[in-house]
Amino acid sequence: MALRDFSSIPLTSLSSLTEATARIAGARTQDDVIEAVRASARALMGCQGIAIIRRDNDLCHYVEEDAVGPLWKGKRFPAAACISGWAMMNRKTAVIPDIVKDERIPHDLYADTFVKALVMAPVGANNPIGAIGAYWSYVYEPTQWEIDVLEALASAATSAFETVDLIGALSSDLAQARSLLPDFSGDQSDFSKDIERVGGIAAVPTILDVVLRMTGMGFAAVTRVTKDRWVTCQSLDHVGFGLKPGDELPVESTLCNEIRDHREAVVFDDSATDPLYKDHHTPRIYGLRSYISVPIILSNGQFFGSLCAIDPNPAKVNNPQVLGAFRLFAELIGHHLDADERLKLTQDMLERERQVSELREQFIAVLGHDLRNPIAAVDAGTSRLLKEGWTERSPLILKLMRSSIARMGGLVDNVMDLARARLGGGISLDIAEHDVATTLSHVIDELLVAHPDRSIEVDFDISKPLFIDRLRIAQMFSNLVSNALTHGITDGPVTIKGYVGDGHLHISVSNVGTPIPVETFDKLFQPFRRGDLRPSMEGLGLGLYIASEIAKAHNGAIAVHSDHVETRFTFSMPVLTPEHSLPGA
Repeated sequence: MALRDFSSIPLTSLSSLTEATARIAGARTQDDVIEAVRASARALMGCQGIAIIRRDNDLCHYVEEDAVGPLWKGKRFPAAACISGWAMMNRKTAVIPDIVKDERIPHDLYADTFVKALVMAPVGANNPIGAIGAYWSYVYEPTQWEIDVLEALASAATSAFETVDLIGALSSDLAQARSLLPDFSGDQSDFSKDIERVGGIAAVPTILDVVLRMTGMGFAAVTRVTKDRWVTCQSLDHVGFGLKPGDELPVESTLCNEIRDHREAVVFDDSATDPLYKDHHTPRIYGLRSYISVPIILSNGQFFGSLCAIDPNPAKVNNPQVLGAFRLFAELIGHHLDADERLKLTQDMLERERQVSELREQFIAVLGHDLRNPIAAVDAGTSRLLKEGWTERSPLILKLMRSSIARMGGLVDNVMDLARARLGGGISLDIAEHDVATTLSHVIDELLVAHPDRSIEVDFDISKPLFIDRLRIAQMFSNLVSNALTHGITDGPVTIKGYVGDGHLHISVSNVGTPIPVETFDKLFQPFRRGDLRPSMEGLGLGLYIASEIAKAHNGAIAVHSDHVETRFTFSMPVLTPEHSLPGA
């Protein structure tokens, strides 16, 4: 490999680049990464403007800029219509010394800017997630050093964004794990679970019986102690002390409060003669003469409570044999509590992994299911072009095929969104204002190409653009119509109506066919279920499930009506305004 000659590069530029890449790499949030790039890129490049772009599905979002004049901050453009999209789709840097002479430049967008030359480097070599653009106000041929600097900044940004995503994923997993662990450090309003857990340890009754026989004392208990509470979890009472599981004593009146602080055993044979406890309030309040209490410490170092025994008469307990036995029993109880919690944690983690595994299979099936319609449209269009050659309808067929291919790409990208929402988070949305009627019409055209012999009757009364996730609504609508085409009789029409009323968008899809039994309505929207379970019926039974999840994400729902006249699925959602927010958005 030939060594690069850096002798012509100013030392200050190289050191500044090193400092900038280090700052970018050290960023720990997406905003920090963007700000680090914005703060350093223009000075390093010596250009008149810098822009930072993030990929948003098939759009390029200009998220930040630093320039002598306004560029496009905050705006989104189709990736196919801007140079940042070209750099991301082709996975290479675009160098344009004169924008007037380059056909990749959308000249209308640049007409009101100062830009005459530019370099655009993708962020992420293998799977670009954005781009960084440098702009000059005059026709200019960037040097190789300047191109290398921009690519170095893009590489640093790639690593930083990956680190941010990794930190987010690890933080989420850590939070999930911590949420499954018990917290014994503070006060709790309900100790029923602790009482239940101690009660579930089969050895505890035997331990309590052994300590009473060994010491000759009359009352023994396993207690749960916090800074504010003293609760009996399990007890054995031969002297009528009166404490049962769930009963409490004021924690200030007990010696366990002191044990919680210093985590050492407290023991005396006779409070009347013991120099430390002859004047202590606890023996006096409860009429105790002999007492022993040993702390129960869990493996993570948390204090749970104590194993204690008391009696109104003196007893020989302050000796190594009794103390050793009590400590052994307290450790045994602590180990049981740990094992029980670890078992529950393991069961929870196994259940979580089962859900993840199940949903991985669903995601693969969802992708295969939803790709079927656009693939069929592309196949039908290709067959027609091969059969008929170039005709007046060919441009329309090619346009529909291109739309279907774009949908396939969008579905592939959406798998990641579905995966992030796997554990009850719902489907994520990208809400913007769209022409709903046009969106639905494109889906109908796509399906008619795949089903040229079927009749679809359409009645839309949606005059104004609405705030929706266009791709998700198209996906949901395609599934509903495909379901109607699949389950309806072949010589009967599929009827589609769409309108806005009572502050809601309503879209209904009807077909003629065998009625769906009422008792199966509640199963229609479950994954891998179908209303018609005939062996010859193709499909994985995911279409209605996906449609239902998309409806929920829009704060909507899908209702079902089925009789001998028609089967109708009706989607309804509240009409949103810009200030509305959605749980999946």
